[in-house]
Amino acid sequence: METFAQPLPVYTALAAVGIVLFGAFLRVTRLTAGWAPYRTWLVMLPVVFAALWLGVWGWAALVTVVSVYGFKEFARASGLYRERLFVLVVYAAIVAMNLAAVFGRFGLFMVAPVWAVGLLTLVPIVRNRTEGMLQGFALSVVGVVYFAWFLAHLTYLAIWQDGLGLVIYVVLATQLNDVLAFLTGKLFGRHRWTALSPNKTIEGSLGALALSIAFAFLNWQLAFPRFPWWGVLAAGLIVGVGGQIGDLTLANFKRNIGIKDFGDLLPGHGGVLDRLNSLTLVAPVFLHFARFFFDGFP
Repeated sequence: METFAQPLPVYTALAAVGIVLFGAFLRVTRLTAGWAPYRTWLVMLPVVFAALWLGVWGWAALVTVVSVYGFKEFARASGLYRERLFVLVVYAAIVAMNLAAVFGRFGLFMVAPVWAVGLLTLVPIVRNRTEGMLQGFALSVVGVVYFAWFLAHLTYLAIWQDGLGLVIYVVLATQLNDVLAFLTGKLFGRHRWTALSPNKTIEGSLGALALSIAFAFLNWQLAFPRFPWWGVLAAGLIVGVGGQIGDLTLANFKRNIGIKDFGDLLPGHGGVLDRLNSLTLVAPVFLHFARFFFDGFP
Protein backbone atom coordinates (compact mmCIF):
# COMPACT_ATOMS: atom_id res chain seq x y z
CA MET A 1 0.00 0.00 0.00
CA GLU A 2 1.62 3.24 -1.11
CA THR A 3 1.51 6.34 1.04
CA PHE A 4 0.41 9.68 -0.28
CA ALA A 5 3.25 11.72 -1.70
CA GLN A 6 4.20 14.50 -4.11
CA PRO A 7 0.97 15.95 -5.52
CA LEU A 8 -0.60 16.78 -2.15
CA PRO A 9 1.29 20.03 -1.34
CA VAL A 10 0.76 21.26 -4.90
CA TYR A 11 -2.96 20.52 -4.90
CA THR A 12 -3.38 21.99 -1.41
CA ALA A 13 -1.84 25.25 -2.59
CA LEU A 14 -3.87 25.24 -5.81
CA ALA A 15 -7.10 24.65 -3.89
CA ALA A 16 -6.32 27.60 -1.61
CA VAL A 17 -5.57 29.85 -4.59
CA GLY A 18 -8.68 28.61 -6.39
CA ILE A 19 -11.01 29.39 -3.51
CA VAL A 20 -9.58 32.91 -3.28
CA LEU A 21 -9.97 33.49 -7.03
CA PHE A 22 -13.52 32.16 -7.00
CA GLY A 23 -14.40 34.59 -4.22
CA ALA A 24 -12.92 37.44 -6.26
CA PHE A 25 -14.89 36.26 -9.31
CA LEU A 26 -18.13 36.36 -7.34
CA ARG A 27 -17.40 39.90 -6.23
CA VAL A 28 -16.63 41.10 -9.76
CA THR A 29 -19.61 39.41 -11.43
CA ARG A 30 -21.98 40.04 -8.49
CA LEU A 31 -23.38 36.51 -8.68
CA THR A 32 -25.08 36.64 -5.30
CA ALA A 33 -26.38 33.07 -5.71
CA GLY A 34 -22.80 31.82 -5.50
CA TRP A 35 -21.99 33.12 -2.02
CA ALA A 36 -23.79 30.44 0.02
CA PRO A 37 -22.06 27.51 -1.74
CA TYR A 38 -18.77 29.43 -1.60
CA ARG A 39 -18.95 29.73 2.20
CA THR A 40 -19.70 26.03 2.45
CA TRP A 41 -16.65 25.25 0.31
CA LEU A 42 -14.55 27.22 2.81
CA VAL A 43 -15.43 24.49 5.31
CA MET A 44 -15.49 21.45 3.01
CA LEU A 45 -12.10 21.94 1.36
CA PRO A 46 -10.10 21.93 4.63
CA VAL A 47 -11.95 18.76 5.71
CA VAL A 48 -11.17 17.01 2.42
CA PHE A 49 -7.50 17.97 2.43
CA ALA A 50 -7.09 17.12 6.12
CA ALA A 51 -8.31 13.59 5.33
CA LEU A 52 -5.88 13.39 2.40
CA TRP A 53 -2.95 14.48 4.58
CA LEU A 54 -3.83 11.72 7.06
CA GLY A 55 -3.20 9.14 4.33
CA VAL A 56 -5.18 6.19 3.02
CA TRP A 57 -6.94 5.42 6.31
CA GLY A 58 -7.91 9.06 6.81
CA TRP A 59 -9.30 9.23 3.30
CA ALA A 60 -11.15 5.92 3.69
CA ALA A 61 -12.70 7.18 6.92
CA LEU A 62 -13.97 10.33 5.21
CA VAL A 63 -15.39 8.38 2.25
CA THR A 64 -17.11 5.99 4.66
CA VAL A 65 -18.63 8.78 6.76
CA VAL A 66 -19.96 10.78 3.81
CA SER A 67 -21.29 7.60 2.17
CA VAL A 68 -23.15 6.66 5.35
CA TYR A 69 -24.55 10.16 5.72
CA GLY A 70 -25.50 10.34 2.05
CA PHE A 71 -27.35 7.05 2.29
CA LYS A 72 -29.03 8.23 5.49
CA GLU A 73 -30.39 11.23 3.58
CA PHE A 74 -31.59 8.94 0.78
CA ALA A 75 -33.26 6.57 3.25
CA ARG A 76 -35.10 9.40 4.99
CA ALA A 77 -36.21 11.01 1.73
CA SER A 78 -37.45 7.73 0.24
CA GLY A 79 -39.04 6.36 3.43
CA LEU A 80 -36.61 3.43 3.59
CA TYR A 81 -35.46 4.51 7.07
CA ARG A 82 -38.60 2.87 8.50
CA GLU A 83 -37.17 -0.52 7.52
CA ARG A 84 -34.19 -0.55 9.86
CA LEU A 85 -32.89 -3.98 8.93
CA PHE A 86 -32.55 -3.00 5.27
CA VAL A 87 -30.77 0.20 6.34
CA LEU A 88 -28.37 -1.65 8.64
CA VAL A 89 -27.35 -4.04 5.85
CA VAL A 90 -26.51 -1.09 3.59
CA TYR A 91 -24.52 0.61 6.37
CA ALA A 92 -22.57 -2.63 6.89
CA ALA A 93 -21.95 -2.86 3.14
CA ILE A 94 -20.52 0.67 3.08
CA VAL A 95 -18.03 -0.16 5.83
CA ALA A 96 -17.12 -3.57 4.38
CA MET A 97 -16.53 -2.29 0.85
CA ASN A 98 -14.29 0.53 2.03
CA LEU A 99 -12.28 -1.94 4.13
CA ALA A 100 -11.92 -4.26 1.12
CA ALA A 101 -10.69 -1.26 -0.87
CA VAL A 102 -8.14 -0.19 1.77
CA PHE A 103 -6.63 -3.69 1.88
CA GLY A 104 -6.54 -3.93 -1.92
CA ARG A 105 -8.72 -7.03 -2.14
CA PHE A 106 -9.98 -6.37 -5.65
CA GLY A 107 -11.79 -9.68 -6.08
CA LEU A 108 -13.62 -9.22 -2.79
CA PHE A 109 -14.32 -5.60 -3.64
CA MET A 110 -15.90 -6.54 -6.97
CA VAL A 111 -18.05 -9.35 -5.55
CA ALA A 112 -19.10 -7.46 -2.41
CA PRO A 113 -22.33 -6.08 -3.98
CA VAL A 114 -23.44 -9.65 -4.70
CA TRP A 115 -22.98 -10.62 -1.04
CA ALA A 116 -24.76 -7.46 0.09
CA VAL A 117 -27.75 -8.08 -2.18
CA GLY A 118 -27.81 -11.68 -0.97
CA LEU A 119 -28.11 -10.44 2.62
CA LEU A 120 -30.89 -8.07 1.59
CA THR A 121 -32.92 -11.00 0.25
CA LEU A 122 -32.93 -12.45 3.77
CA VAL A 123 -34.56 -9.39 5.32
CA PRO A 124 -38.17 -10.24 4.32
CA ILE A 125 -37.59 -13.80 5.57
CA VAL A 126 -36.25 -12.59 8.92
CA ARG A 127 -39.05 -10.03 9.21
CA ASN A 128 -41.61 -12.67 8.16
CA ARG A 129 -43.68 -10.16 6.22
CA THR A 130 -44.41 -9.12 2.65
CA GLU A 131 -45.90 -5.63 2.92
CA GLY A 132 -43.45 -3.00 1.69
CA MET A 133 -40.66 -5.53 1.28
CA LEU A 134 -40.32 -5.21 -2.51
CA GLN A 135 -39.97 -1.44 -2.30
CA GLY A 136 -37.57 -1.73 0.62
CA PHE A 137 -35.46 -4.31 -1.20
CA ALA A 138 -35.29 -2.22 -4.39
CA LEU A 139 -34.34 0.97 -2.54
CA SER A 140 -31.70 -0.94 -0.55
CA VAL A 141 -30.13 -2.31 -3.74
CA VAL A 142 -29.86 1.29 -4.98
CA GLY A 143 -28.17 2.11 -1.68
CA VAL A 144 -25.70 -0.78 -2.00
CA VAL A 145 -24.75 0.12 -5.56
CA TYR A 146 -24.72 3.92 -5.39
CA PHE A 147 -23.68 4.78 -1.86
CA ALA A 148 -21.62 1.75 -0.88
CA TRP A 149 -19.94 0.30 -3.97
CA PHE A 150 -19.75 3.27 -6.35
CA LEU A 151 -18.36 5.68 -3.75
CA ALA A 152 -15.96 3.08 -2.30
CA HIS A 153 -14.10 3.29 -5.61
CA LEU A 154 -12.74 6.59 -4.29
CA THR A 155 -11.04 4.65 -1.51
CA TYR A 156 -9.69 2.03 -3.90
CA LEU A 157 -8.09 4.72 -6.07
CA ALA A 158 -6.16 5.92 -3.02
CA ILE A 159 -4.09 2.73 -2.64
CA TRP A 160 -2.50 2.90 -6.11
CA GLN A 161 1.07 3.99 -6.58
CA ASP A 162 -0.09 7.26 -8.15
CA GLY A 163 -3.31 7.19 -6.19
CA LEU A 164 -3.11 10.60 -4.58
CA GLY A 165 -3.07 12.49 -7.85
CA LEU A 166 -5.92 10.38 -9.21
CA VAL A 167 -8.09 10.83 -6.11
CA ILE A 168 -7.60 14.58 -5.92
CA TYR A 169 -8.15 14.97 -9.65
CA VAL A 170 -11.42 13.00 -9.60
CA VAL A 171 -12.80 14.89 -6.60
CA LEU A 172 -11.70 18.38 -7.64
CA ALA A 173 -12.50 17.93 -11.33
CA THR A 174 -15.97 16.59 -10.59
CA GLN A 175 -16.78 19.39 -8.19
CA LEU A 176 -15.26 21.94 -10.55
CA ASN A 177 -17.41 20.53 -13.34
CA ASP A 178 -20.50 21.35 -11.25
CA VAL A 179 -19.24 24.87 -10.56
CA LEU A 180 -18.39 25.45 -14.23
CA ALA A 181 -21.81 24.22 -15.35
CA PHE A 182 -23.40 26.63 -12.87
CA LEU A 183 -21.25 29.62 -13.86
CA THR A 184 -21.36 29.15 -17.64
CA GLY A 185 -25.09 28.50 -17.40
CA LYS A 186 -25.63 31.69 -15.42
CA LEU A 187 -23.45 33.79 -17.72
CA PHE A 188 -24.25 32.31 -21.14
CA GLY A 189 -27.16 29.89 -20.70
CA ARG A 190 -30.13 30.46 -22.98
CA HIS A 191 -31.52 27.04 -23.90
CA ARG A 192 -32.82 24.65 -21.25
CA TRP A 193 -32.53 21.00 -22.24
CA THR A 194 -33.91 18.62 -19.61
CA ALA A 195 -36.98 18.45 -17.40
CA LEU A 196 -34.99 16.47 -14.82
CA SER A 197 -33.10 19.63 -13.88
CA PRO A 198 -34.83 22.71 -15.34
CA ASN A 199 -31.95 25.06 -14.47
CA LYS A 200 -29.50 23.16 -16.68
CA THR A 201 -28.78 24.74 -20.06
CA ILE A 202 -27.12 23.43 -23.20
CA GLU A 203 -24.55 26.22 -23.02
CA GLY A 204 -23.75 25.47 -19.38
CA SER A 205 -23.32 21.74 -19.99
CA LEU A 206 -21.15 22.19 -23.09
CA GLY A 207 -19.06 24.85 -21.37
CA ALA A 208 -18.49 22.59 -18.37
CA LEU A 209 -17.52 19.69 -20.66
CA ALA A 210 -14.98 21.78 -22.59
CA LEU A 211 -13.45 23.22 -19.44
CA SER A 212 -13.33 19.77 -17.79
CA ILE A 213 -11.26 18.49 -20.72
CA ALA A 214 -8.98 21.52 -20.45
CA PHE A 215 -8.61 20.89 -16.70
CA ALA A 216 -7.60 17.29 -17.39
CA PHE A 217 -4.77 18.39 -19.68
CA LEU A 218 -3.63 20.98 -17.13
CA ASN A 219 -3.32 18.13 -14.60
CA TRP A 220 -1.65 15.67 -16.99
CA GLN A 221 1.81 15.48 -15.40
CA LEU A 222 0.64 16.00 -11.85
CA ALA A 223 -2.33 13.63 -11.67
CA PHE A 224 -1.80 10.93 -14.31
CA PRO A 225 1.67 11.04 -15.92
CA ARG A 226 1.23 7.44 -17.16
CA PHE A 227 -1.67 8.40 -19.43
CA PRO A 228 -1.18 9.07 -23.17
CA TRP A 229 -2.87 12.15 -24.61
CA TRP A 230 -6.00 10.23 -25.53
CA GLY A 231 -6.18 8.87 -21.98
CA VAL A 232 -6.12 12.43 -20.65
CA LEU A 233 -8.86 13.37 -23.11
CA ALA A 234 -10.91 10.40 -21.92
CA ALA A 235 -10.36 11.42 -18.29
CA GLY A 236 -11.80 14.84 -19.07
CA LEU A 237 -14.76 13.28 -20.88
CA ILE A 238 -15.45 10.88 -18.00
CA VAL A 239 -15.69 13.81 -15.61
CA GLY A 240 -17.48 16.16 -17.99
CA VAL A 241 -20.09 13.65 -19.16
CA GLY A 242 -20.22 11.24 -16.21
CA GLY A 243 -20.53 14.05 -13.67
CA GLN A 244 -23.56 15.50 -15.42
CA ILE A 245 -25.19 12.07 -15.86
CA GLY A 246 -24.66 11.36 -12.15
CA ASP A 247 -26.19 14.73 -11.32
CA LEU A 248 -29.23 14.05 -13.50
CA THR A 249 -29.66 10.55 -12.09
CA LEU A 250 -29.96 11.86 -8.54
CA ALA A 251 -32.16 14.71 -9.83
CA ASN A 252 -34.46 12.02 -11.23
CA PHE A 253 -34.54 10.33 -7.81
CA LYS A 254 -35.50 13.63 -6.16
CA ARG A 255 -38.27 14.38 -8.64
CA ASN A 256 -39.70 10.89 -8.20
CA ILE A 257 -39.65 11.32 -4.43
CA GLY A 258 -41.02 14.87 -4.70
CA ILE A 259 -38.24 16.85 -2.99
CA LYS A 260 -35.90 19.66 -4.03
CA ASP A 261 -32.85 18.63 -1.97
CA PHE A 262 -31.89 15.54 -0.02
CA GLY A 263 -31.04 17.64 3.03
CA ASP A 264 -29.92 21.04 4.29
CA LEU A 265 -26.61 20.28 6.00
CA LEU A 266 -24.58 22.18 3.39
CA PRO A 267 -25.94 25.72 2.77
CA GLY A 268 -26.05 26.53 -0.93
CA HIS A 269 -25.67 22.86 -1.86
CA GLY A 270 -28.46 21.05 -0.02
CA GLY A 271 -27.53 17.79 1.62
CA VAL A 272 -24.38 15.68 1.47
CA LEU A 273 -25.95 13.58 -1.26
CA ASP A 274 -26.64 16.68 -3.34
CA ARG A 275 -22.89 17.32 -3.28
CA LEU A 276 -21.94 13.69 -3.97
CA ASN A 277 -24.31 13.18 -6.91
CA SER A 278 -21.73 13.73 -9.65
CA LEU A 279 -19.11 11.55 -7.97
CA THR A 280 -21.36 8.49 -7.77
CA LEU A 281 -20.87 7.64 -11.44
CA VAL A 282 -17.50 9.26 -12.14
CA ALA A 283 -15.61 7.34 -9.41
CA PRO A 284 -16.26 3.78 -10.68
CA VAL A 285 -16.00 4.64 -14.38
CA PHE A 286 -12.72 6.49 -13.84
CA LEU A 287 -11.17 3.70 -11.75
CA HIS A 288 -11.93 0.94 -14.23
CA PHE A 289 -10.70 3.10 -17.11
CA ALA A 290 -7.48 4.04 -15.28
CA ARG A 291 -6.65 0.37 -14.62
CA PHE A 292 -5.51 0.04 -18.22
CA PHE A 293 -2.50 2.27 -17.52
CA PHE A 294 -1.22 0.54 -14.39
CA ASP A 295 1.04 -2.48 -14.20
CA GLY A 296 0.80 -4.42 -10.97
CA PHE A 297 -2.71 -3.19 -10.31
CA PRO A 298 -3.36 -3.66 -6.55
